[in-house]
Amino acid sequence: MKTSILFFYLISIVCFIACSPKKNDCQISGLIINPTEKNIKIGIQTIPITEDGMFYYNQEIERPMFLNVSYGDLEWILFLTPKSNFSIRIPDKNLNAIEYKGDLASSNTYLLGINTITEKVNKYLNQNWYTLHSQHQTDYIASMDSLKSLYWEHLVNDTLRQAKKSQIFINAWKSENNFTFNKYMTYYPKNHFYYTGEKVQLSDKSINYIYLKEIDSLNYFDLPSYKDYAEDWIDFKSEGLAEKDTSLRNFHLKKMDATNKIIHLTFTNQYLKDYWLTKYMKEHIESQGISNSEKFISQFNKSCKAEVFKKEFEKYLASVLQAREDHKVKIYKTEHDFNLEAHIYTPDDMQSNEKRPAIVLVHGGGWRDGNPSWTFNKANHFKDLGMVSIAAQYRLTNSHDVTAVESMADIRDLIMWMRINSDSLGIQPDSIAAYGVSAGGHLISSSAIFCDSITELGVNSIPNAMILISPAVSLPKNDKGWEYRMFGNKTTISSANPVEHVREGLPPAIILQGRDDSVTPLSGAQLFHDKMQANDNYCEIWIYDGVGHIFTPNTMSDRGNPKPDKTIQKKAHRKADEFLKNFGFIKELDY
Repeated sequence: MKTSILFFYLISIVCFIACSPKKNDCQISGLIINPTEKNIKIGIQTIPITEDGMFYYNQEIERPMFLNVSYGDLEWILFLTPKSNFSIRIPDKNLNAIEYKGDLASSNTYLLGINTITEKVNKYLNQNWYTLHSQHQTDYIASMDSLKSLYWEHLVNDTLRQAKKSQIFINAWKSENNFTFNKYMTYYPKNHFYYTGEKVQLSDKSINYIYLKEIDSLNYFDLPSYKDYAEDWIDFKSEGLAEKDTSLRNFHLKKMDATNKIIHLTFTNQYLKDYWLTKYMKEHIESQGISNSEKFISQFNKSCKAEVFKKEFEKYLASVLQAREDHKVKIYKTEHDFNLEAHIYTPDDMQSNEKRPAIVLVHGGGWRDGNPSWTFNKANHFKDLGMVSIAAQYRLTNSHDVTAVESMADIRDLIMWMRINSDSLGIQPDSIAAYGVSAGGHLISSSAIFCDSITELGVNSIPNAMILISPAVSLPKNDKGWEYRMFGNKTTISSANPVEHVREGLPPAIILQGRDDSVTPLSGAQLFHDKMQANDNYCEIWIYDGVGHIFTPNTMSDRGNPKPDKTIQKKAHRKADEFLKNFGFIKELDY
């Protein structure tokens, strides 16, 4: 659940675009009384503060913009325009005490006073989120609209009391307000279903209200909530259109077709049209792979007109293709027109008729994000240690036709494909290790615990050893919304939860886990380890202090992209190598 509204005073750099502006210097001079910090941050610039509390900001800007400012614990936002020149006086660490003089003083003073409203709105949303989304859509939109109006009424009243603000500032504020709240309204059908179990569709009246014509204007392109709103609107419309496609094609393919159509229908401005086509094209390749993107790449090349986006896409595509040059790529499975790739790394010294131990690497990403390239570095590493390494693609969940059930089936099928094709791949069919990170740990442990087999071919999906990095081997059982998003109505958490089905005869495993992991907590990994040993399976666990998910330091959030402590990560990876050596997958380690 969203716990706060992302408003523009929390954004680093925000521009309010004019069509063809000239660049002009904006100058700010500042004075901090009795400074306690050495620097103040304005936008992306860290600006030194002199001993007597002075600081200076000079920036060439093209158009009016908002900049986030932080000094110590204080955070606020400045509104700037080309050629603006004003001063800031900060007498103490209190937003209400900040003083402005010169250009834009009224607008910037106003921005200091909106925190009270935002705190009130956030508190209301936190306390009433379930109730709000349980309402009928008419009442829900009316409730959200009433919250939105608080900001507009505050601006109108403030304008009456103080010096008149520029129309550019007023337009920017009103549009940002609309983008922020209308973006949340697009989530209503999904959230209403999660909280009530009732499936609803937005009425034409609601859709017309949520749609903002400013989406097709460059004047609003760099407002902080513009891109969030536009993306949510495109996704909302694209999903609705894709759902009308009754074919059996993978929903990701249906939606990309729909997205292209919606972008062409929504945007008349060619720059904006090309911007969004480029963004979604790159995202599709990133998540669904080159082999599922060839048709869309061709369409993009015909549609895109702006040279800046043509070059951006060409550069991106070249980087993706370059990352595939050092290994072979084969399609191991096609399901509903959707291809799944196996990225195969073969040791340089391997002979044509030789067979080596193999390892399949499965990326994380919560079953809904990621791609095989996330494990390319490790695949190269194991290749250099003498193993045939295969970085796996699997279908990502989409709340339509693909759930984690399909993801699990893909990894089982890949391991059986490796055994069936062991001769051509040059691998020993009974020496296949599996390496899984986070959700990938769930998938490889599931391939062993919920195994498949093809009796007539004498193959099964059970790996011969498992390396589990911050593994999701114990799934959360108290979040019905998450359970539905991951598994739909196809199975239950208990039926797909590795820790609940540990039995004897499972392959040896090693678990590498941060003590302070808040994504896949230590308690679940420890329980899996204990049950493995209780069932006479070999399992070792190595717990690393001071880090959380995928070895991210516990001083940082471990719910975003992992930022591993390199020293601890190296130690953990060496433990994995030693584990493989002990079980005969690697002959020698050079370190």
